[in-house]
Amino acid sequence: MATILMIDDDADFSGLASVHFTKLGYTVALAQNGKEGLAKAIALKPDLIFLDIVMPEMNGIEVLRELQAADETADVPVIVMSGKYFDSGMIEIFTQERNCRAFLGKPVALAQLQEKVEALLKK
Repeated sequence: MATILMIDDDADFSGLASVHFTKLGYTVALAQNGKEGLAKAIALKPDLIFLDIVMPEMNGIEVLRELQAADETADVPVIVMSGKYFDSGMIEIFTQERNCRAFLGKPVALAQLQEKVEALLKK
């Protein structure tokens, strides 16, 4: 089954989502900051990436753009998530990036996230 890389410094959310998707048969790798996430993305070549926006080392938009610029990760779909409030202008900035396929606010229901994952991986 598919590999999901979760780049998120929120250990509680990462833990819950990791258990949920592992039970569904996905392989889940975790990274706690943007730099670690970029390195793992290049090494693992995941099928999908969950990306938080506010993180230490590198923020989500920097990570998203680096993923897009690297040949190994340019076509990997990314679901951007944030627990912080963002207005429609900020969401538009992220969704204009070609590898950003969805923007979800946290807390996100795991069932909703699962629907997004299944839809993206069917393509």
